[in-house]
Amino acid sequence: MATSHHEPKVTVYEPAVRGVPPLGPYVSNVWEHRALIWHLARTELKAKHYDTTFGKAWLVIDPLLMAATFYLVRIVLRGNSSASETGFLIAHLIMAVSFFFYVSNIITGTARCILGNKTLVLNTAAPRGVFPAVTLSLAVFELVPTLFVYFLVHLLTGQPWGISLVFLPLVILLLTFFSLGFGLVYAPLVVYHRDTLTVLPYIMRIWLYVTPVMFALGEIPSSVKPLFVINPLYPFFAMLEQIFLAEMPSPAYMLGAFVWTTIAIVAGVVAFTSKERDFAVRL
Repeated sequence: MATSHHEPKVTVYEPAVRGVPPLGPYVSNVWEHRALIWHLARTELKAKHYDTTFGKAWLVIDPLLMAATFYLVRIVLRGNSSASETGFLIAHLIMAVSFFFYVSNIITGTARCILGNKTLVLNTAAPRGVFPAVTLSLAVFELVPTLFVYFLVHLLTGQPWGISLVFLPLVILLLTFFSLGFGLVYAPLVVYHRDTLTVLPYIMRIWLYVTPVMFALGEIPSSVKPLFVINPLYPFFAMLEQIFLAEMPSPAYMLGAFVWTTIAIVAGVVAFTSKERDFAVRL
Protein backbone atom coordinates (compact mmCIF):
# COMPACT_ATOMS: atom_id res chain seq x y z
CA MET A 1 0.00 0.00 0.00
CA ALA A 2 1.52 3.28 -1.09
CA THR A 3 1.96 5.99 1.45
CA SER A 4 2.19 9.69 0.63
CA HIS A 5 4.78 11.88 2.20
CA HIS A 6 4.30 15.61 2.44
CA GLU A 7 7.69 17.14 1.96
CA PRO A 8 8.24 20.60 3.47
CA LYS A 9 8.53 23.47 1.03
CA VAL A 10 12.14 24.48 0.69
CA THR A 11 13.25 27.93 -0.44
CA VAL A 12 16.64 27.96 -2.10
CA TYR A 13 18.56 31.20 -2.61
CA GLU A 14 21.26 30.99 -5.23
CA PRO A 15 24.17 33.36 -4.59
CA ALA A 16 24.88 33.71 -8.29
CA VAL A 17 21.43 35.12 -9.06
CA ARG A 18 21.43 38.82 -9.84
CA GLY A 19 18.78 41.34 -10.72
CA VAL A 20 15.31 42.20 -9.48
CA PRO A 21 13.00 39.22 -8.77
CA PRO A 22 9.47 39.19 -10.25
CA LEU A 23 7.68 41.78 -8.12
CA GLY A 24 4.23 40.13 -8.12
CA PRO A 25 5.36 36.86 -6.51
CA TYR A 26 7.77 38.77 -4.28
CA VAL A 27 5.04 41.01 -2.82
CA SER A 28 2.77 37.97 -2.42
CA ASN A 29 5.54 36.20 -0.54
CA VAL A 30 5.95 39.18 1.79
CA TRP A 31 2.18 39.23 2.37
CA GLU A 32 2.21 35.52 3.23
CA HIS A 33 4.57 36.40 6.09
CA ARG A 34 2.17 38.98 7.56
CA ALA A 35 1.95 37.00 10.80
CA LEU A 36 5.72 37.35 11.18
CA ILE A 37 5.49 41.05 10.35
CA TRP A 38 2.84 41.57 13.02
CA HIS A 39 4.83 39.58 15.59
CA LEU A 40 8.02 41.57 14.91
CA ALA A 41 6.09 44.85 15.06
CA ARG A 42 4.55 43.92 18.43
CA THR A 43 7.97 42.90 19.74
CA GLU A 44 9.43 46.25 18.66
CA LEU A 45 6.56 48.15 20.27
CA LYS A 46 7.14 46.34 23.55
CA ALA A 47 10.87 47.07 23.31
CA LYS A 48 9.98 50.76 23.05
CA HIS A 49 7.59 50.40 26.03
CA TYR A 50 4.59 51.40 23.92
CA ASP A 51 2.55 48.88 25.90
CA THR A 52 2.79 51.23 28.91
CA THR A 53 0.84 54.42 29.51
CA PHE A 54 3.91 56.64 29.36
CA GLY A 55 5.13 54.82 26.25
CA LYS A 56 1.85 55.57 24.46
CA ALA A 57 1.94 59.17 25.66
CA TRP A 58 5.49 59.61 24.37
CA LEU A 59 4.24 59.03 20.81
CA VAL A 60 2.50 62.38 21.11
CA ILE A 61 4.80 64.15 23.56
CA ASP A 62 7.92 63.77 21.42
CA PRO A 63 6.67 65.69 18.34
CA LEU A 64 4.88 68.20 20.58
CA LEU A 65 8.15 69.00 22.37
CA MET A 66 9.89 69.51 19.02
CA ALA A 67 7.06 71.78 17.85
CA ALA A 68 7.25 73.72 21.15
CA THR A 69 11.00 74.18 20.65
CA PHE A 70 10.46 75.57 17.16
CA TYR A 71 7.70 77.83 18.51
CA LEU A 72 10.07 79.34 21.08
CA VAL A 73 12.67 79.90 18.38
CA ARG A 74 10.07 81.60 16.20
CA ILE A 75 9.05 83.91 19.05
CA VAL A 76 12.67 84.94 19.52
CA LEU A 77 13.13 85.54 15.78
CA ARG A 78 9.82 87.20 14.96
CA GLY A 79 8.47 88.50 18.25
CA ASN A 80 4.81 88.48 19.25
CA SER A 81 2.07 88.02 16.65
CA SER A 82 -1.69 88.42 16.53
CA ALA A 83 -3.92 85.71 17.96
CA SER A 84 -4.80 84.37 14.50
CA GLU A 85 -1.14 84.26 13.43
CA THR A 86 -0.20 82.51 16.68
CA GLY A 87 -2.95 79.93 16.18
CA PHE A 88 -1.83 79.23 12.64
CA LEU A 89 1.81 78.96 13.71
CA ILE A 90 1.02 76.46 16.49
CA ALA A 91 -1.14 74.32 14.18
CA HIS A 92 1.41 74.46 11.37
CA LEU A 93 4.33 73.47 13.59
CA ILE A 94 2.51 70.50 15.12
CA MET A 95 1.34 69.32 11.70
CA ALA A 96 4.69 69.70 9.98
CA VAL A 97 6.75 68.21 12.81
CA SER A 98 4.39 65.23 13.09
CA PHE A 99 4.69 64.41 9.41
CA PHE A 100 8.45 64.93 9.38
CA PHE A 101 8.70 62.49 12.31
CA TYR A 102 6.69 60.07 10.18
CA VAL A 103 9.10 60.49 7.24
CA SER A 104 12.12 60.17 9.51
CA ASN A 105 10.77 57.05 11.22
CA ILE A 106 10.22 55.30 7.90
CA ILE A 107 13.57 56.28 6.39
CA THR A 108 15.75 55.59 9.43
CA GLY A 109 13.86 52.43 10.35
CA THR A 110 14.07 51.03 6.84
CA ALA A 111 17.73 52.02 6.52
CA ARG A 112 18.70 49.97 9.59
CA CYS A 113 16.11 47.18 9.25
CA ILE A 114 18.53 44.60 7.81
CA LEU A 115 21.43 45.34 10.12
CA GLY A 116 19.10 45.58 13.11
CA ASN A 117 17.59 42.17 12.34
CA LYS A 118 20.89 40.45 11.63
CA THR A 119 20.00 37.23 13.48
CA LEU A 120 16.70 36.81 11.62
CA VAL A 121 18.28 37.63 8.27
CA LEU A 122 20.86 34.89 8.84
CA ASN A 123 18.39 32.31 10.14
CA THR A 124 15.17 32.71 8.19
CA ALA A 125 14.16 32.12 4.59
CA ALA A 126 11.56 34.90 4.67
CA PRO A 127 11.97 37.57 1.98
CA ARG A 128 13.94 40.53 3.27
CA GLY A 129 11.03 42.78 2.34
CA VAL A 130 9.42 41.62 5.57
CA PHE A 131 11.70 43.91 7.58
CA PRO A 132 10.83 47.20 5.79
CA ALA A 133 7.18 46.14 6.16
CA VAL A 134 7.67 45.97 9.93
CA THR A 135 9.17 49.47 9.92
CA LEU A 136 6.25 50.78 7.86
CA SER A 137 3.72 49.24 10.26
CA LEU A 138 5.43 50.87 13.24
CA ALA A 139 5.56 54.28 11.55
CA VAL A 140 1.84 54.20 10.74
CA PHE A 141 1.08 53.13 14.31
CA GLU A 142 3.05 56.12 15.62
CA LEU A 143 1.46 58.60 13.18
CA VAL A 144 -2.18 57.87 14.03
CA PRO A 145 -2.26 59.30 17.60
CA THR A 146 -0.34 62.42 16.53
CA LEU A 147 -2.96 63.05 13.84
CA PHE A 148 -5.72 62.88 16.44
CA VAL A 149 -3.86 65.45 18.54
CA TYR A 150 -3.26 67.65 15.51
CA PHE A 151 -6.94 67.70 14.53
CA LEU A 152 -7.80 68.68 18.09
CA VAL A 153 -5.29 71.54 17.94
CA HIS A 154 -6.62 72.48 14.48
CA LEU A 155 -10.09 72.79 16.00
CA LEU A 156 -9.01 74.67 19.14
CA THR A 157 -6.90 77.20 17.22
CA GLY A 158 -9.75 77.98 14.84
CA GLN A 159 -8.12 76.78 11.63
CA PRO A 160 -10.34 76.38 8.54
CA TRP A 161 -11.93 73.13 7.42
CA GLY A 162 -12.60 72.26 3.79
CA ILE A 163 -13.26 69.62 1.17
CA SER A 164 -9.50 69.61 0.53
CA LEU A 165 -9.19 67.09 3.37
CA VAL A 166 -10.29 64.36 0.93
CA PHE A 167 -6.81 64.66 -0.62
CA LEU A 168 -5.07 63.98 2.70
CA PRO A 169 -5.03 60.16 2.39
CA LEU A 170 -3.51 60.45 -1.11
CA VAL A 171 -0.77 62.82 0.05
CA ILE A 172 0.02 60.57 3.04
CA LEU A 173 0.17 57.56 0.71
CA LEU A 174 2.57 59.34 -1.64
CA LEU A 175 4.68 60.53 1.28
CA THR A 176 4.76 56.97 2.65
CA PHE A 177 6.00 55.43 -0.59
CA PHE A 178 8.52 58.22 -1.12
CA SER A 179 9.97 57.69 2.36
CA LEU A 180 9.95 53.92 1.96
CA GLY A 181 11.76 54.20 -1.36
CA PHE A 182 14.46 56.43 0.12
CA GLY A 183 14.92 54.02 3.02
CA LEU A 184 15.14 51.04 0.66
CA VAL A 185 17.92 52.78 -1.26
CA TYR A 186 19.79 53.44 1.99
CA ALA A 187 19.40 49.96 3.52
CA PRO A 188 21.92 48.20 1.23
CA LEU A 189 24.37 51.05 1.82
CA VAL A 190 24.19 50.35 5.56
CA VAL A 191 24.83 46.64 4.99
CA TYR A 192 27.81 47.24 2.71
CA HIS A 193 29.18 50.35 4.44
CA ARG A 194 28.23 50.52 8.15
CA ASP A 195 29.50 54.09 8.57
CA THR A 196 26.66 55.39 6.38
CA LEU A 197 24.26 54.70 9.26
CA THR A 198 26.20 57.19 11.42
CA VAL A 199 25.75 59.86 8.78
CA LEU A 200 21.99 59.36 8.40
CA PRO A 201 20.87 61.36 11.50
CA TYR A 202 22.80 64.36 10.22
CA ILE A 203 21.19 64.01 6.79
CA MET A 204 17.74 63.95 8.40
CA ARG A 205 18.55 66.96 10.59
CA ILE A 206 19.68 69.05 7.62
CA TRP A 207 16.66 67.83 5.67
CA LEU A 208 14.40 69.03 8.47
CA TYR A 209 15.70 72.59 8.23
CA VAL A 210 15.27 72.83 4.45
CA THR A 211 11.70 71.50 4.58
CA PRO A 212 8.71 73.80 5.26
CA VAL A 213 8.48 72.79 8.92
CA MET A 214 9.67 75.71 11.01
CA PHE A 215 8.43 78.14 8.38
CA ALA A 216 5.21 78.09 6.39
CA LEU A 217 5.39 78.47 2.62
CA GLY A 218 4.77 82.22 2.70
CA GLU A 219 7.41 82.78 5.38
CA ILE A 220 10.38 81.18 3.66
CA PRO A 221 13.00 83.89 3.05
CA SER A 222 13.46 84.54 -0.66
CA SER A 223 17.23 84.20 -0.28
CA VAL A 224 16.94 80.50 0.65
CA LYS A 225 13.71 79.59 -1.14
CA PRO A 226 15.55 77.91 -4.09
CA LEU A 227 17.12 75.55 -1.55
CA PHE A 228 13.67 74.64 -0.27
CA VAL A 229 12.11 74.23 -3.72
CA ILE A 230 14.66 71.65 -4.92
CA ASN A 231 14.04 69.62 -1.77
CA PRO A 232 12.08 66.44 -2.71
CA LEU A 233 9.91 66.85 0.41
CA TYR A 234 8.86 70.39 -0.55
CA PRO A 235 5.81 69.49 -2.70
CA PHE A 236 4.52 67.03 -0.07
CA PHE A 237 4.66 69.53 2.80
CA ALA A 238 3.38 72.32 0.58
CA MET A 239 0.30 70.24 -0.19
CA LEU A 240 -0.19 69.36 3.46
CA GLU A 241 -0.17 73.04 4.35
CA GLN A 242 -2.66 73.82 1.59
CA ILE A 243 -4.96 71.00 2.66
CA PHE A 244 -5.04 72.14 6.29
CA LEU A 245 -5.69 75.71 5.14
CA ALA A 246 -8.80 74.39 3.32
CA GLU A 247 -7.14 75.02 -0.07
CA MET A 248 -7.04 72.53 -2.91
CA PRO A 249 -3.57 71.08 -3.49
CA SER A 250 -1.69 72.71 -6.34
CA PRO A 251 -1.50 70.54 -9.50
CA ALA A 252 2.20 71.47 -9.78
CA TYR A 253 2.88 70.21 -6.25
CA MET A 254 0.86 67.06 -6.90
CA LEU A 255 2.83 66.36 -10.07
CA GLY A 256 6.11 66.97 -8.24
CA ALA A 257 5.08 64.58 -5.48
CA PHE A 258 4.14 61.87 -7.99
CA VAL A 259 7.45 62.26 -9.82
CA TRP A 260 9.57 62.13 -6.64
CA THR A 261 7.57 59.18 -5.29
CA THR A 262 7.99 57.24 -8.52
CA ILE A 263 11.73 57.90 -8.64
CA ALA A 264 12.20 56.97 -4.97
CA ILE A 265 10.15 53.78 -4.91
CA VAL A 266 11.54 52.44 -8.22
CA ALA A 267 15.11 53.17 -7.15
CA GLY A 268 14.44 51.70 -3.70
CA VAL A 269 12.86 48.47 -4.93
CA VAL A 270 15.64 47.91 -7.47
CA ALA A 271 18.41 48.69 -4.97
CA PHE A 272 16.94 46.56 -2.18
CA THR A 273 15.72 43.47 -4.03
CA SER A 274 18.74 43.22 -6.33
CA LYS A 275 21.07 43.11 -3.32
CA GLU A 276 19.03 41.19 -0.76
CA ARG A 277 20.48 37.79 -1.70
CA ASP A 278 23.90 39.09 -0.63
CA PHE A 279 22.78 40.54 2.71
CA ALA A 280 23.49 37.37 4.69
CA VAL A 281 26.99 37.14 3.24
CA ARG A 282 27.75 40.78 4.02
CA LEU A 283 26.43 40.56 7.56
